[in-house]
Formats: sequence, C-alpha cells, structure tokens
Amino acid sequence: MLQWPVDEIAGTGVDTLVLGLGYSDVYFHRSKVGRVVGQGKQTWDSYIDWRILRMVEAGHSLGTDQLRVCIERGRQSGVRVIPSLKLQDTSPPGDERCGWLKQERQAEVCIGEEGRYLYGYDWMHAEVAEAKLAVVREILDDYGADGIELDFMFDLRFFKSGETEAGAAVMTGFVSQVRELARAAATRRGTDVPVMVRVAVSEARNEEAGLQTGQWVQQGLVDWVVGQADDLLMDTEAKPGWLPEVVANHGGAAYYRPPRRVYHEATASGHIEMYRALQQTLALQGWSGLYDGYLPWPFGDAEHDLLREMAFPEVTARRDKRYFLQPREGGAVTTTPQRVLPVRLLEGEAARVSIHVADDVDAARADGEMRRPVLTLQFHSFCNQDALRVRFNDRDLNMDDAEVTDERALFYPLRLAPDQVQAPPAGAFHWFRFHLAVEAVRRGENVVEVVLDRLEPRATFARALNGVELHMRYRDMQRPLGIENDRVAPPGG
Repeated sequence: MLQWPVDEIAGTGVDTLVLGLGYSDVYFHRSKVGRVVGQGKQTWDSYIDWRILRMVEAGHSLGTDQLRVCIERGRQSGVRVIPSLKLQDTSPPGDERCGWLKQERQAEVCIGEEGRYLYGYDWMHAEVAEAKLAVVREILDDYGADGIELDFMFDLRFFKSGETEAGAAVMTGFVSQVRELARAAATRRGTDVPVMVRVAVSEARNEEAGLQTGQWVQQGLVDWVVGQADDLLMDTEAKPGWLPEVVANHGGAAYYRPPRRVYHEATASGHIEMYRALQQTLALQGWSGLYDGYLPWPFGDAEHDLLREMAFPEVTARRDKRYFLQPREGGAVTTTPQRVLPVRLLEGEAARVSIHVADDVDAARADGEMRRPVLTLQFHSFCNQDALRVRFNDRDLNMDDAEVTDERALFYPLRLAPDQVQAPPAGAFHWFRFHLAVEAVRRGENVVEVVLDRLEPRATFARALNGVELHMRYRDMQRPLGIENDRVAPPGG
C-alpha cells in the first residue's frame, strides 16, 4: 500500500509524481532533521491525523517509509518522484503540525503580527532557511529523490509588513542554495536533478510576497515552474501568459495547476470535457502541461481516463469539449475582477460576454470533422413574458430554435459559503440551448450578446445571465446511444 501512489498512475500520461513530505512543518518520512508525525504527542483527537500516524508507524515497523518506497517504485516503473516541501507554517507552538524550530524558538522566528501570521515563519531569520535546507539535503542525499519542489503556495507570505523588498533577496538566496544542493546531487549521480517551484499564477502576487520567480528562471536557479491559481473555481479561459513566456526564453517548463471545483448545475468538479478545453487553452498559450491534484482518490475509471488524455493535447484536439465561464468569486468586493458573470439584465441594454475557444476550428471545418456546437445560456429568475434577443459573433440566433428547459428548485451540487461566490447556490433557472452553425465559432474570442427589448412590467424581480457554456462537438469514435445508459455496451460488456 505504501507504493500505491505510484502504482495507480501506471499506464496513464503522468510522468512525474509530486509527493508531499507531510504537514507544513511535520514530516511523514523517517526524517533525522525534522519533526516526524507522532513525535512529542501521546493522544490523538483527530481521526485523519490518527490514520496518518498509523501509516507512518507501519512504515517504520518495516524499516522504511512511504517516501523511500515511492522513489524506489518510481525508478522501477519509469515515473519520476519529486518530493514537495512546504515553506510556510502558521501553527502555534505545541500544535501537532508545528516543527522543532518553532517549538524551541517560538515567537523569536515568527512574523508576530496579530491574526493568521502571529506564528508564521519570518524568513528574515536565517534559522528558518537552514531548517528547510536540512530537509532538502536529506531528501536529495539520503533518499536519492529525482528532484525537489519548493511549495510557496501553502501560504504565500514570508516576511513582516514592510520587509518584503529586503526579503526578496533572502528568498532568492535560499533558492540559490537549493539549486547548489541539486547540482551537487546531479554531479554525483550523473543525471539531472531538477528544482521545481510552485508559485502564484499571478506575477503581481509573487512580487508582493517577495518571490522573484522570473529572475530565478533567468538565472538558472529553477527548472520547472508551476503556476497555481488562487481561484476557488476552475474555468477554461486564457491564463496569465508571463510564466510560459519567461520559461520558454530560458529552456524551462511551465505548468498550470487549476482549482478542482466548478459552479455548474451538473457537477461540482471538473468533467473530462472541461479539462480537455482547459488543456487546449494551455497548449495554445505555450504552457508545458497540466499539474493536477486533489482528484478523487483512490482513482477510478474517470480519473484514469483524464490522466491518460491530459498528457497528449493533440489526441483531444478533435474530441468533445466544454468551454465555460464561471461567476465572480468573493463577497461584496470580488477576488476575480476579470470575470463578468452573473450579468444583471436590464431593459434595452445589451449584456455582452466573451468566451474563448482554443480549438483549431478552421482546420476541423475544412476536414468536415465538426458537429454543430451547442451554446447554452443559463438565466436566473427568467420571465417568459420578456422579449429576449441573443446574438453570437454578430449573428442573430433564432429564439424559436432554442431548446428551453427550466427548473424552479435547483440546488447546485457544489456547496459554498455565501461570501465565496457572487452567484446563487439555488433558485429558479432556465437553460436556452442553441445548435450553432459550424462556421459560427471562431478560434479565440467569441462574443455572446443578450438583449432584453422588453421586461414584463408586472415582474419586478431581477433577471440575470448566470452561466455560459460552449460545447464543441466532433465526429469522434462514439458508440451509439443506449436506453438508460450513456452508451451501448460493447460486445461482452
């Protein structure tokens, strides 16, 4: 069971397994330099922590641990195993997730500002970097790991207020030291030992935290960069392109780590057709690939299908995909100002939204491989006495051709707090589905316009465009439709 994380990705497109080393400051391997789960604790009131402890104890009884087993199993199966080291911890002294350094030095090595960062590590203290470097050295030398990931995203703050500018040089110095450890390990082994960093997908967010990611790439301090979205919800829109650009100019690789949840009436997590659309978007922008985590575990058929496809954008270029927009996140002040949904519909005013498509639709049309795409618009509190018009890329859509369904008591499968998303968790909704002409969709920006020429004056409730989805469909090798099954089972099935 200790080698299961490697075994279950056999036969998929996954070539690298990033394995977390433990809690932020407490480790699951038999560390000689850091605190191991269970050390200094006698009783357990958390079930999940108890299960982790038992896994660690079981490994110890066998004279090994999961990290060592996975590295060895990866070598046997051709999967690169890269341990991931979290670089921040906000647990107070005495907490199960608090490491030895903070237990011994307490507030002396902490940011010390009221709130979340009262006990967050202050990286201006050299002892903090030394403690993390000791773990890196152990992982590369004693365990022979295939590389190391520095996870800056577990908590993206490392310095006291006002000290970030000075702290940036400190953090660059730390990354440089990690690079030297990896270079020394590579020299001994005669093989590459890459350094990966997981940072924010936003360049500004990194700079605010004192992370000079672009400099690290340019100076050869890191090989791979993972841009992690702060967003709660996954979407298929284009991502900030600075990471692929800076990495491409210096021979590295940039990966995108998406959120795992979606606001959608049919699912709470990304469907494979949604991932295909995201994959095509990333490939078009120059990203090296997808860095995915938090899939339902242990993996089932759906997860294996997803992992098999994501490594090969060319294979899914002409498979069905769902490009979709997500609502704004946050409370009264949004944390995703680039998003426009939901859009309030007002009489006589055009609600205009854009949805990006990365598919090479011109080539697919030329080869006769496209089926008619389906545009789905979801309205909240729609009134069928209103006079509505819809345009797609300057084409008027025939409202009589729309397939309309409605639900007056829909609860979204994704459960969110009210201040997390600026869209209703439940309500009365209408879906208008238009089968577009194959020539209507273009690569890049596609514009949807909704106009309410007349609002029913007796219905004074607010109307809103709440969802937009473009289902790209192709002549792929699908089985015939069945009755009460998605597809007819093959012979012997």
